[in-house]
Amino acid sequence: MFVQLICRDRSPKEIEELYQIIGAICEREGIQAEERGDAVEILVCPQGKILVTEEDRDVTLTANTRHAGAGFHAFCVDIFKDIEEEQPGKYELIDDLEYANDEDFHRLHHVYENELDYIRNLILTDPDFRRKNYLYDETYFLPKAEDDEILTSRGPLSKKEFQSMELHDLMDYFYVWNDWDRDARFYRNAALTLLAKEGVGEYTVMNDATIKTANEICDYLEIAHEKDPALPLPVDTYFLLINLLGREDRLKDCPKMAGPAVQYRSRDVYHLFADCQVVAPGAAERSFDPVTNSVNLMAPYKEEGEWSWLIQASKDDHILTDKAQVMDQEPHMEEGGMLWMDDWEEDGFAVVEAVIRKDEDHLYIHAIANSDKYVPYLKDCIRQSGFVPQR
Repeated sequence: MFVQLICRDRSPKEIEELYQIIGAICEREGIQAEERGDAVEILVCPQGKILVTEEDRDVTLTANTRHAGAGFHAFCVDIFKDIEEEQPGKYELIDDLEYANDEDFHRLHHVYENELDYIRNLILTDPDFRRKNYLYDETYFLPKAEDDEILTSRGPLSKKEFQSMELHDLMDYFYVWNDWDRDARFYRNAALTLLAKEGVGEYTVMNDATIKTANEICDYLEIAHEKDPALPLPVDTYFLLINLLGREDRLKDCPKMAGPAVQYRSRDVYHLFADCQVVAPGAAERSFDPVTNSVNLMAPYKEEGEWSWLIQASKDDHILTDKAQVMDQEPHMEEGGMLWMDDWEEDGFAVVEAVIRKDEDHLYIHAIANSDKYVPYLKDCIRQSGFVPQR
């Protein structure tokens, strides 16, 4: 589930022209392109982006279409062919599903159905697979499943629902773009997927990134309603967002979707880095310190300047202030491995430090809080942390 267009042996002038063509196509299709370092990302939909890179005299456009769906795969092939028509030159179009050869969308759709059937069987039979990222094209966190929950990219299903649902209906829970057109269902799927992956509930206006995401979700829902006023949408969640954002209500007389719209990051999740996973609120502000090679998770907040606790995790023991004292504690076996943990008060702050060992791997955690009332919660997060299961 991969499409790539290699534009061979272009002169600097032709490369500049190529970017102009790509920009015009983005404007025509109503999609964004952003520079990211040495590459350009074309953001087509949640779970679907096209990466544009240069190497010597070649320009390459690449899309992983596994998570966005058959519609996104077909879209990529179509615009890659548009580029071929717009600029003469040598091209290599690679499509592992061969849609570029026959343009048979019905067959392509069945390929994704078959893939989902395979994934469903793995989820039901392999507990370790359920704890891996089968949900998103890329992510820095994984949701924590509750009892009898099967996680999908737009929210959890009960195991019974998941087992019995027809594949055609289940596709909306795993893929954003399942039809040829970007219809109302596409925009609802886009909103629900973005809500599940990036929504932070009461912390919606915490920072520029959360505000931007919330506005995108509202945009998707409003377009869905404009295209099909009878389509049920997550109206209650939409009202919460527009009240926080100060937006006008554009879902007049919209029918309510059955069931809640899930926001995984409004609850505790596994924050991923390297081969480790650290439990903390999904809305926690995340940063990476290259000096200590550590991930830092700061408590979410509603008002700028609020601060309650910080969790720092690394595979480097230099982040611990007193490793010897921690290792003197009685170890306990937890799900993530053997755990040594200690807490104390220092300069008016509560400190919790821990070492988690699994086989030869070690994870070191340093947490600090402005009150000891957070210590039980921080300890609970540490007990659930550890290493990503390996197959």
